[in-house]
Amino acid sequence: MRCKLIVCAVAFVAALSIFALSTQTVSGQEIADVKCLMNPDKAATMEAAAGYRDAKVYFCCDHCSSSFTEDPSEFTTKANHQLLLTGQFVQTMCPITGEAVAEGITSEVAAVQIGLATEDAKKQLEAVEDIEKQVALVFADEVFEASFKLKPAYDLTDVKCFMMPKRDVKEEKFVEYMGAKVFFCCPGCVKKFNKDPEGYATQANEHLVKTGQFVQTMCPISGGEVDEEQVSEVDGQEVMFCCKNCKAKVDGAAGDAAKKELVYGAKSFEKGFSKK
Repeated sequence: MRCKLIVCAVAFVAALSIFALSTQTVSGQEIADVKCLMNPDKAATMEAAAGYRDAKVYFCCDHCSSSFTEDPSEFTTKANHQLLLTGQFVQTMCPITGEAVAEGITSEVAAVQIGLATEDAKKQLEAVEDIEKQVALVFADEVFEASFKLKPAYDLTDVKCFMMPKRDVKEEKFVEYMGAKVFFCCPGCVKKFNKDPEGYATQANEHLVKTGQFVQTMCPISGGEVDEEQVSEVDGQEVMFCCKNCKAKVDGAAGDAAKKELVYGAKSFEKGFSKK
């Protein structure tokens, strides 16, 4: 798994699964294809935001944002829909039947791809021709709470347990670490890590980057600003450096373990990486 570790502009990434949602990108201050909840004729912007369901909803101006904060009740269905549009929430169950979603059975509702449990559920949803009623059927509060959840702040796709590298990590097997989570394959690995977390700091730090919980912000060797042309691959991850000398120091290290220690060791990690 390769990912370029650079300081990124804020972007929303849709979940990669059968529940995949429409990915939205930021264009300047505006959020592409996302409209203000209060004024649907205007584009939503990154700056005009309000907290909602431990996430954010977006508006065209601060006045709209403040009005929503004062009394969100009239706009919760639209707000729930926007959380899906911006990829902050993911689907867990069929909103029509309350059952698990079946692979390959989907329908689009106001630019959001919705997974459904049965063909009958699909027919029932698509029989509602009025788009506002269709949105209410899927995103009204009670249905939304049962069918969708906040997208995790991590991605465990193809992530292996660093204690047992042939095994996938499990979401429920984790340890709180550096204000984030380190995931393992089994209780035995959790117990082993807890006995000596400092001894596994390099592996745990790399894990935080691989799971998307931390990103590179500076050169891990010098702590200086990175040069996009000074890039090396360390254990499948692209790492950037401030200069040729720092890059050469890592490239010349004897073996992968030494390279990882230079990049993800405690002091280097503190210099070069920050929580996303």
